[in-house]
Amino acid sequence: MLRSLFHKLGVTLKRKLIHRESSSSSAPPAKYFLFTFQNQNVVNKSRVISIFSSFSTISDGNLNSSDSNSSFVASYLINSCGLSENEPITASKSLNFKTKSNPDSVLTLLRAYGFTESHISKLINKYPFILSFKPDKTLKPKLDFFISKRLCGLDLANFILNDPLILRHSLNKGMIPSFDILKTIVQSDENFIKLLRRNSWILSRKQVKRLMVNLELLRTEGVPVTNISKWLIQQPVAFTGDVDSFKKIVQKVKEMGFDPSRTTFLKAIHGLASMTEANWIKKMDVYKRWGWSEDQIQLAFRKDPGCMMASEKKIMAVMDFVVNEMGHDSSSVAETPLLISCSLKGRIIPRCSVIKILVSKGLIKEIISLSSILTMVDMIFLEKFVKKNAQEVPELMEVFQGTMSSADQNAEVLYQFTVDTLAATIGPSSLTIKLVDGVTGSGWHLTGNR
Repeated sequence: MLRSLFHKLGVTLKRKLIHRESSSSSAPPAKYFLFTFQNQNVVNKSRVISIFSSFSTISDGNLNSSDSNSSFVASYLINSCGLSENEPITASKSLNFKTKSNPDSVLTLLRAYGFTESHISKLINKYPFILSFKPDKTLKPKLDFFISKRLCGLDLANFILNDPLILRHSLNKGMIPSFDILKTIVQSDENFIKLLRRNSWILSRKQVKRLMVNLELLRTEGVPVTNISKWLIQQPVAFTGDVDSFKKIVQKVKEMGFDPSRTTFLKAIHGLASMTEANWIKKMDVYKRWGWSEDQIQLAFRKDPGCMMASEKKIMAVMDFVVNEMGHDSSSVAETPLLISCSLKGRIIPRCSVIKILVSKGLIKEIISLSSILTMVDMIFLEKFVKKNAQEVPELMEVFQGTMSSADQNAEVLYQFTVDTLAATIGPSSLTIKLVDGVTGSGWHLTGNR
């Protein structure tokens, strides 16, 4: 019965509203309100009755006042803050000011601290509530705090724009106490700012309190403070989890044989903290499909926890390239699990392709391990394999830099099979065809321009 009444009421009001709109073109636009009723005695908990209606008890004067203020705010956002006509609709929802005085003062303060007009329009669009801040009492002290930590001018503007919600934190109850605590760990203002750039949420008192309990546990386990500091700056999320859950993860990492004095101990904690048990099992199944045993998986994780932090898609892509394209045994990846963490397009494919070309041309005789290929610093790899063979294979630099397409790379490789075979090498400006006798090794060359 109640449900029927609500429905009937909604229909009646809607009809009146339609009649009003059609009978008077000069009447102000009607306001719609969404009411949600939920009564477990009338409707199922999972169902909600919603009706749209206009309230006759709200006077036209109130509606006009609301419209006027909304229009004023939207106009201000466009004319004073540089927002486009489409943006104020969203931005103005959190604002309610009737004069320009306070927002003007906020804008003046931001400009004085080095914010450009572009910074300001983007900032207001992302966090319009800043216009409601009291400039001297609320906003200025927070900006001064960051300046005292060596953030100023455009650097300060970019920092705030990156995460405007950092300004929501209380200065005296959040920012300053959190800084005092965190600085004892990260050890410098510069590191503190690095930490905040992507993790402003860490200024929360609740987060800092939980963080300190977890970090104290790491100290008691023998983790060096320098390791904690470096890893905290890179991956703070791993150390701000539930205290009891964090204890269990630390215990599990110890049982897996990780040494607390090494950085892999913290990397393993991060890996387990960022992954559900179900995801762990799925990734183990991926490796098992490539012939790995559980012992191999555990050993690979101990060598480099990153091998279990990669996505299933990334694991499959790397294994497919190394095994099917390069011809390595899948166990070679288990011995060098760092391979999984490397960029496939940025490191693995270019380097392995260089080696494959050199081997095919007989310019490399010895066997080179995947570990050596991928862990060698760029400069040494460049000198040892690319520049050294530049005259014989001028296209190596393109392959190394990843600018040559995979089709071109494949065309550069000279394939020789066991019987008389026709092979072609396509260079930047020439085509070389070679007929190879698989028994004697003798061959004939035919070279021409492309």
